[in-house]
Amino acid sequence: MKHKLSKELDKKAKTSAFLFYLFLALTIIAAICPRWGTDYSVSEYRRGLDAVFAIDVSRSMDIRDAQGGISRLESGLSAAKTCAAAVSGARFAAAIGRGRGLLAVPLTWDNEAVLSFLEVLDGSSMSGRSTNLESLIDEAADAFQSSSPARKVIILISDGEALSGVLGNAVNRCVKDGIIINAVSAGSDEGRQIQENSNDPESAAVISRRESAVMRTIAEKTGGVYIDANRSDAAQSLSAHLLSIARETGVRTGRKEAKERRTLFIILALIAYGASKFIPLLPRFKIRPLLAMLAAMMFIFSACSESKILLIEANYLASRGRYDEAIIPYQKALNYEDSAPYAEYGLGLTFYSFDEGVSALNRFESSQKLLEKFSPAEHRELRFRNNYNSGVVFFEEGDFHSAADSFKNALRADPRRIEAKHNLELSLMSIIREASEDNRPEQQRQETKEYLFGYLREQEQQKWKSREWSPEEKTTGPDY
Repeated sequence: MKHKLSKELDKKAKTSAFLFYLFLALTIIAAICPRWGTDYSVSEYRRGLDAVFAIDVSRSMDIRDAQGGISRLESGLSAAKTCAAAVSGARFAAAIGRGRGLLAVPLTWDNEAVLSFLEVLDGSSMSGRSTNLESLIDEAADAFQSSSPARKVIILISDGEALSGVLGNAVNRCVKDGIIINAVSAGSDEGRQIQENSNDPESAAVISRRESAVMRTIAEKTGGVYIDANRSDAAQSLSAHLLSIARETGVRTGRKEAKERRTLFIILALIAYGASKFIPLLPRFKIRPLLAMLAAMMFIFSACSESKILLIEANYLASRGRYDEAIIPYQKALNYEDSAPYAEYGLGLTFYSFDEGVSALNRFESSQKLLEKFSPAEHRELRFRNNYNSGVVFFEEGDFHSAADSFKNALRADPRRIEAKHNLELSLMSIIREASEDNRPEQQRQETKEYLFGYLREQEQQKWKSREWSPEEKTTGPDY
């Protein structure tokens, strides 16, 4: 028997079904991750340098047509060894290639290991007859770690002759992955004869020339530099270029992206799902007020929630150790007034994870300045953390006076935190020990001791001043 619903229930059921289908549609759109609207520049942070020497050890590199009568390989290795010894604070690796590429030394902070390999390199252990620069560059690119925030540079040492492989494929991969190729071009443009078969003196001889145009194109396409190994300042030019990259603490790219709108559709989908479940519970409702309410909620959530979601995303990435990825959402959150202090604090923690103490202190200070427009009672936890972490950085750098001041400010924000009291005491004791080790006059050491106990005495007095005394009880017994 077919049951008919009342007009009111039928309207509720249809509206609920419509909202549920709307929820499904919005979920699908959010999964597609739509983008539109005003473009914005993306600021990326890079730290340090990872460099891989990609050395061509083919037979043509043994030709002695380089400056000074040395071989092409010796000319390129001379620049590489000078560079590895001069550039500090970088990780180096080495790959060699003839018919195929081979990673000989993985990325390491031990420059001596790379230098030792370059000293004994002659290419005699490599198999293959032709020169495959594609395989060599691919092997060098595979040496980099995708999770590292360092700039990635390949130093290609070759005469540019490629007899097999598709060199353009390897270069395009480097462009896509943001890998710079510095081309050290060895040999001469005039070239020299080389026997096709070294075991047969009567075999035909061919002229092997340096392909300067190929090497220059590789460097220009990847944003690197072209260096003529025959120049007397080749090693110095290469070292100076790598040092300039290694000293970079931030890189603002010219790349632009359309604004991501997935967050908006996720919020709308949740609103639609909640409304579909809530409508049947209402005693009576009208369509127009419901649509007006949904439109108002859409506007409020789209305007206010994006900054918080950016912070959640950045905090999640940082908690997983993906610090280089967390920097971008933190920087996006700086554009919102309510989330900017927390984004600055998050960037400070991220830079501290990169061992960038100075950058971390600057971010903590910026976060504190943004909090000045709020009353002291607001954002108390963030105020405490900015000062506390600043104290930790100062302490690690040996600036115990600044560390003590930071921990004192942290306690002013939240006097209940035991860890800040412990660290304050350690900082002040370190000041005393430092003064004692420096053999300072007795009067100066006494002043330092007064500084140690001055703050603690002040806090104890404040504690007693703030205590409310209860009235004495009247007693008729003996006074003892």
